[in-house]
Amino acid sequence: MLLSEILGAEPAPEPVTIDLPEPTLALPLFDFQQYAVNYIRTNHRVYIAYEMGLGKTPIGIATATMCHAVGIRTLVVVPASLRKNWEREFYKFAPHLSPAVLMGTKPHAIPHADVLIIGESTIKHWSEALVGQFNALVVDEAHFYKNNDSKRSKALRELSHGVTGPVVLMSGTPTPNGRHQELAPQINVLGDSAWAELGGRSRFWTYFCPPDPQNSWGGRVNANGQELHETMTTSFMLRRKRSEVIDLPNKGRSAVSIECSRKHANDYVRIQNDLISWLRDEGLNYVGAMRAEALVRMNQLRKTAGAGKIAGVAEYVKDILDNSTTGVFLVAEHKDVMDLLVMKLGKYSPVSVRGGMSDSDKQSAVDAFNTGASRVLVGQIRSAGVGLTLHGNGLNHRVVVAQLPWTPAELVQAEDRLHRIGQTNDVEVEIALAHIDGEGTIDERLWLMLEKKNFATGEVIDGQGDLLMADSIAEGVLDTFR
Repeated sequence: MLLSEILGAEPAPEPVTIDLPEPTLALPLFDFQQYAVNYIRTNHRVYIAYEMGLGKTPIGIATATMCHAVGIRTLVVVPASLRKNWEREFYKFAPHLSPAVLMGTKPHAIPHADVLIIGESTIKHWSEALVGQFNALVVDEAHFYKNNDSKRSKALRELSHGVTGPVVLMSGTPTPNGRHQELAPQINVLGDSAWAELGGRSRFWTYFCPPDPQNSWGGRVNANGQELHETMTTSFMLRRKRSEVIDLPNKGRSAVSIECSRKHANDYVRIQNDLISWLRDEGLNYVGAMRAEALVRMNQLRKTAGAGKIAGVAEYVKDILDNSTTGVFLVAEHKDVMDLLVMKLGKYSPVSVRGGMSDSDKQSAVDAFNTGASRVLVGQIRSAGVGLTLHGNGLNHRVVVAQLPWTPAELVQAEDRLHRIGQTNDVEVEIALAHIDGEGTIDERLWLMLEKKNFATGEVIDGQGDLLMADSIAEGVLDTFR
């Protein structure tokens, strides 16, 4: 890829200095939330990197109320699964504003509303229609825009270039895979003032994520992470960890072994032996297509392991439900695994949140779980793992992870749907690991690696810890099969 392509689009217009008033909200903010709002009032290009569970949504809503007070309309870009949740939060925190949710892939007339809310998956379809329709931008879960070449990243970047009012990005995990280069598409949205703090685009790519000399395919490596952390967090990024600002109940994480069914165990061993033989034939120096093939084969193992422990996971969850009053947030990845878990737990009125559901159906499932009408929510890790509050004010405090994700960021995001503001009980998280006698399953290998690294988030965001990237995790697990 050419450096000119990496650097992004033409320079964005410089932000205009606007005197923003105090926000007008129906509910009070916590001190640390108010601190973020004050930060936005004086720094109009801001990345709020508050850790999960610290209530970034009210900060975004407060931004919209401040902008509305000076005649500026705000566009709020959120994960599609959170559109209804954001609309509901606006009615709660800012009932004097009229929010409008933009739906579908065929743009229509922009409604006359104080705030526009759009899902990140459809922004590319609406980008042309939205030009000139707003002058402030709030982006929730901004780490979704970590790929410079994706259509949604390009659409968001282009829209941001017309904004001279505040631009606020929000995410608890700005670099979910631990790569410095994931920041670039997000900084492009903040614009030239943020790039200037880092010494410019060219310096970012040559100093903080230079080319990997061992990778002829154009890969890049992390460099000077501590300096990057210090530069960002003393300029445009505001980072707070929960342990610094609130006193939440404890969260414990442990693993439980679940025996695979005989049929799935046999299938698993066959796929595993095929992988080992393939690695032996291909040798250690594989790149490109062969690396992709290795990941496909490992994902086959993950799916087979997930299917093999469905019965055991269901029995484990039944035991929790029959011996306590808590609800259980059951985390999975593959839809067929989710379907079978819902079926086996039918007596507890289970609901699910997954990709492809309508906003209203997702919100109904969340409401049922939070009120106790359903005692089980089976959530797909990417659809239910961000933005939602699922603790029901302490009613739900057990998480069972039926399928372990590749990255610790995804796992922590899912756990913290329950471990967040409003939780009144200690949260217990149990990782269900597929077990087959005489075999180290991919679940057990992956869990061992995550535990060994202690779920480090990396120095670029928190200024400490080892980097733990998705590709390095996959590579490390693959090494155990060689």
